[in-house]
Amino acid sequence: MNLLTWIVCLIGHIGFWCVVFNRVHATAFPRRTRKLSEKFVILAVGLPILWVASLMLLQRDFEFDSFTRFRLTWIYLYGAVLLGVFFMARWVWRKFYFTMPSCVVSHSREWISIGKEIDRPIFHGAFAKLMGRVPFNEASELAIERMTFRMPIPMELDGLKICQLSDLHFTGQISLDYFRKVIEYANAFDPDIVVITGDLVDEAKCIDWLDETVGKLRSRCGVFYVLGNHDLRIDDETGLRTRLQELGLVQVSGTWNDVQRGGSVIRLTGNELPWFDDANRLPDEPDVDADLRILMSHSPDQLDWAKPFNFDLMFAGHTHGGQIALPFFGPIVAPSKYGVLYASGTFSIGRMLMHVSRGISGDEPIRICSPPELGLFTLVAEK
Repeated sequence: MNLLTWIVCLIGHIGFWCVVFNRVHATAFPRRTRKLSEKFVILAVGLPILWVASLMLLQRDFEFDSFTRFRLTWIYLYGAVLLGVFFMARWVWRKFYFTMPSCVVSHSREWISIGKEIDRPIFHGAFAKLMGRVPFNEASELAIERMTFRMPIPMELDGLKICQLSDLHFTGQISLDYFRKVIEYANAFDPDIVVITGDLVDEAKCIDWLDETVGKLRSRCGVFYVLGNHDLRIDDETGLRTRLQELGLVQVSGTWNDVQRGGSVIRLTGNELPWFDDANRLPDEPDVDADLRILMSHSPDQLDWAKPFNFDLMFAGHTHGGQIALPFFGPIVAPSKYGVLYASGTFSIGRMLMHVSRGISGDEPIRICSPPELGLFTLVAEK
């Protein structure tokens, strides 16, 4: 019982600081503030564990109650136990009771080892090369997710194919060749619509990569995008948006964009909150009825903003599926106010269906049990 109490306490302790990490990284705080918070969280997690472990070894006392003599430690340790029970119960519910929405009629995953398809190094720079040697690192892989959604749409939209790319994170640490391959696979879908849900460019030196990547995307009805928090690292935001426009991409944040397929209207808009304020300046929706209404949001945290609009589909990214997930247990951190609840996957939110992509890349070139994702979503009409 004593060992079990310590285990539950440890889970509650780590879980509490993971919540702090997730909430801070869901804000528009400056990058420097968020990086400082990471260091603080690491210390807040590690120092108490080291303190308890050292006392155990020095005093040869492993009893839980021996560490609760002082009021503050009693409050914290028993609070951690309660939190541990809560986190475990929530994990069990998510793991064993969460089911894929019934409107998802098919789902398949195809693994592509892009690193083996390219005869040149994928990782560039000392840090990236080091990460490339980490066992089970999937950063040079690609998981193609194919899903079919049954929805109340007109027959003209039956078979509509939507390709989603998210979180490309052009940093220079993963080679341009990798992203060229991703674009080749996206174009091979022959999609009707392409949606890009933010975090395209981290480093100004990589802006020219846009021409060879997203500028090569092809679709029947257009390539649409929103920006994300990492795009703020490019000082010239207007210049970045202009460059994307010149490449034929359509900005949807803060605007309504109608495209037609057959006699049906597909309406798209975008949300870049909390980093850009465009969504808060969204004009009144056009009077013309739309047969399919799509929201593109960089973060799944904008669910509350989305609810009054009655969207049919929402595409998001930002969370990277946790980027590093534990086998069987899943991710423990994700930059979202919802924690890891919407770290990745497909969810039914009222009448709206939301898909959260794990993204293509990241600030750090490491992926474990959370492979890069390229998504193809086919809509079929209800019969």
